Amino acid sequence: MEKKHNLLTTALDILRQKESKKIFLVSLLISLIGYTFLYGFWRIPIIDFGINRLSEIGFFDYLFVIAVSILISLFIAMFLYEKRSKLASAASFGTASGSFAGIVGAICPVCQSIGIVAFGSTLLNIPTAFLNPYLGFLKVASLGLLGMALYFKADSIHNKTCKACKIKSEGHMHGKHLHEQNKEPLLIRNNIAFGSLIVLTLLVAFNNLLIPTAFATTALSAGLGGTANLGNFEYGPKTTLKPMPLAQGEQPAIQGYRSKVKSIPTISELTMKPLTGDAAQDIANNIIPSGTPWYGPQAGVSFDDPLTAQNLWAKGRAMQLSPEEEQRWSRIVNSFTCDYCCGSPQNPTIITRCGCAHSQAAQGMAKWFIKNYGSSYSDEEIYGEMARWYALWYPGPTVKRIILEAQA
Repeated sequence: MEKKHNLLTTALDILRQKESKKIFLVSLLISLIGYTFLYGFWRIPIIDFGINRLSEIGFFDYLFVIAVSILISLFIAMFLYEKRSKLASAASFGTASGSFAGIVGAICPVCQSIGIVAFGSTLLNIPTAFLNPYLGFLKVASLGLLGMALYFKADSIHNKTCKACKIKSEGHMHGKHLHEQNKEPLLIRNNIAFGSLIVLTLLVAFNNLLIPTAFATTALSAGLGGTANLGNFEYGPKTTLKPMPLAQGEQPAIQGYRSKVKSIPTISELTMKPLTGDAAQDIANNIIPSGTPWYGPQAGVSFDDPLTAQNLWAKGRAMQLSPEEEQRWSRIVNSFTCDYCCGSPQNPTIITRCGCAHSQAAQGMAKWFIKNYGSSYSDEEIYGEMARWYALWYPGPTVKRIILEAQA
């Protein structure tokens, strides 16, 4: 009895072939290595070169990378099989375009900026904060595009295979009828493809509607004097929010965390932007600084150029302080934690034990303020100004952490 072929069995038969199986496994390995690198899961040893990931790696990050790698590897195996078999594909352009768009879309930011680092320093920083509300959309869309591209490729191979196997001695009119039928676009003649496109569109649209409102579940109200309240937190023109080490006997807001978000006074003063009702957007508008602080011209820094400022602040580490000033500096920096790069909320790292460029900048900044304005500002205010810059360098994780604790 002749085995009945459909799209799935055709694809499985292809993958059972030794050459296709080898291509799939090699492609999967390369894809996993490549995508985990691009997502900041690891860096090249010795030179410490890689993507500076500013958010924790979660279960869904692993799931997404694995799914993308499998889809890409399956597509490559199908594509090369088609080339080996010399099956001309009428959908070549569409599948190539879909797969390319999916691959590019899958390399969406893991945080609110893409930082390329090596030897403990930031080589390149690409701001991507504007994509923050759409990250979920991009991931769903990229998986959908890759899935559609794979489906189109498998369908194309299946149709060509079936024609070669089954249509051997058909009459001229029947052949002509098939030719005319196959001229119709795949989405019209294939109900599964058309239905898949509709489902994908609805899923993407629904996902996109949910993302902007996902963070707006915590009440945000305007307070007096230009301050704003988010749960138990208060922030304003001269007040920021940052995770701080737990005091003796203090309980964390989130079980397992070893730091807690608190309000801290700052040196610079920001102009509060009108509240929108979207907690995440309001925090981004009023905690992530912009413009040039009053000390900017003297220090040569601006909130609008965080990378240049980072390099300039780091030079402050070479400043010579008096023994009293040195003691004060040590007290400040040895209580300031990094919760996003060298450390994590579960295991925050004191910045003097952290080798990243942001840590070096924060240490230099503390020296600069102590040396130039030590008599004008308290340790807490210098600490708060360092926190303000950290919010600029880690915008996505900062917003996420504040929202998380406000809802705890």
